[in-house]
Amino acid sequence: MTPTAFLPSPMAATRAVVLGVALLALQGCGMIYKSTGDILMGFGRSEMLPYMMADDDTRIACAAGEAQTPLLMSFEQIGSNPNKLAALMYVTAASCTEELSLEQEMRYLRAVKQGNVAEAQDARVLQKRYAAISAKRQLEAYNRMMLAFKHPKDGECPKLKKEFDQLVWMIGMIGGLQALMNDGTADGSVGVPRDIAAKVERGMMCLDNNDWWGAPRGVRASVWSILPMLAPANAKPWEELQQAADSGARDGVRLGGAMYAMAAYSKGDDEHLRKAIRSFVKTDKVNADYRMVDTMALTIVQAISDRMWTEATGRRTPLGALGTFWDDAAKNESSINIDDLL
Repeated sequence: MTPTAFLPSPMAATRAVVLGVALLALQGCGMIYKSTGDILMGFGRSEMLPYMMADDDTRIACAAGEAQTPLLMSFEQIGSNPNKLAALMYVTAASCTEELSLEQEMRYLRAVKQGNVAEAQDARVLQKRYAAISAKRQLEAYNRMMLAFKHPKDGECPKLKKEFDQLVWMIGMIGGLQALMNDGTADGSVGVPRDIAAKVERGMMCLDNNDWWGAPRGVRASVWSILPMLAPANAKPWEELQQAADSGARDGVRLGGAMYAMAAYSKGDDEHLRKAIRSFVKTDKVNADYRMVDTMALTIVQAISDRMWTEATGRRTPLGALGTFWDDAAKNESSINIDDLL
């Protein structure tokens, strides 16, 4: 056999060169994609997130969460780490389906009041479906947050030196608590672990209460009010919740006030619930850097008020009437709005 028999044919050699160039190109694309992903993560933290936090349009935040999360998560496939931003994006995406779930709950309450059984049943089914999607998104937010901080042992705090990291930790923890509540609405169909409540209660101790508008203590107190076995000795949840609400009003981010209302609503405590809602609307001071968080807190309180009004009257809270109730002392006839009679 001649030595040339071991040499590839010109065509085979050409194919090998082309294949080699293609592989190098793919490797180059992978490097470019990863660099793009890393740049996107940095831009999201330094520019997009502060801009979104300063805005007050929750519908835009909701749409951004649903539209941009797939793009953000796709960069994980080529080596970028989106977990911290993902925790925030999944929570905002969940706000879309929470609103849809609320609308079906409103429809259910109206149908019950009208005695329309089929309509009520259909609305209830859709409410649970949307609640299940919300729970899945919020659980993913919690899990991504835990992954970002390398799953600290229960009771231990991760390093939270940067404000961004603290925000991710807080929102991720609240997302876990919301996932548990929405899974309850969805009859446990998502399977959110029940021990999340205890983990959130302990996890919020990792944040400085004064730095975050009283919200960490408010979240803990809301857990105590619902699950007294997790409360420390001599804890006074309602007093703690009122203090959290007061701190939020003073600092311009009323997340503590929303926690107060949520806890009272979950407990079915009408006295504290009305007090929480009235207290919430007493101030319009807003922290410009966290306008979005305050607006989302407002959305939570508005939704609770709408449930109350719809169950009692068949219609949601009148425009501009948050903090008032259908059975408040009647005002003089001159204050009646003709629109309310239509």
